[in-house]
Amino acid sequence: MLKRSISMLITASVLAVSAAMFCGCGGERAQDTEPALKPIIIGSDDYEPYNYIDADGNFAGVDVELAVEAFHRLGYEPTFRQIDWGLKDSLLANGEVDCLWGSFSMTGREDRYNWAGPYMYTQRVVVVPADSEIETLEDLAEKCVAVQAGSISEEIILKGLNPNLPEITDLSTFSTMGEVFTSLRKGYADAAIGHESSLRLYTDEYPDGYRYLNMNMYSDAVRVAFKPDGDAVLAEKLTQTLLEMREDGTTAAIVKKYGLDAEKSVNGGTE
Repeated sequence: MLKRSISMLITASVLAVSAAMFCGCGGERAQDTEPALKPIIIGSDDYEPYNYIDADGNFAGVDVELAVEAFHRLGYEPTFRQIDWGLKDSLLANGEVDCLWGSFSMTGREDRYNWAGPYMYTQRVVVVPADSEIETLEDLAEKCVAVQAGSISEEIILKGLNPNLPEITDLSTFSTMGEVFTSLRKGYADAAIGHESSLRLYTDEYPDGYRYLNMNMYSDAVRVAFKPDGDAVLAEKLTQTLLEMREDGTTAAIVKKYGLDAEKSVNGGTE
């Protein structure tokens, strides 16, 4: 009877140790699980091919894919919010978005934001109807020019960032590039200025209807904007990650996917 009791006690002890070991292993496996990615909200406007909503209702575009890759490398899960670009500063200030990622140039805004990047270069161009009498930048004098409101294209005109551009006295601004092109297509504007890749999405539908002035209006680096008193460490880490993505070929692969010129977009090369 004593032997049986001792045997049962030993068996119970072994089971208890085994259960503890099993729970311990399970605990170790739980600890080995990768930590959840921290959320971050990105604000941008509708600006194909950089940021737009595709046919399936998902966010897509060059900036979207670059943002996802960069923030995943840093341990963040980005959520995208399409915003009215004119409200970007208030949305950033009140925390409705954590950063602005929308082919955004630092030029003329150096002290307004905490910047990360650059991550890419963009070219601004001038497009006119095929039968237009406009041949050079000088011909834009006394013409109606359409641009997107709040864009670097608008600032090029208002701040005279291109010395070859005459004074534009008739400037029309619109919320989206789609509206900019519509104003040109309907004859309300004589010319439109914007990102080359964005404008070509519209003009390519009319192969013989439009032409581009044979010159690069303006080339500039684009960056990611955080609020001035925001997370400076994150901005610095993002700058380094974006540089690594340009160096390891990730950025070039993404821009090529959307039909952009990798040399011009990644390295700032111009024709």
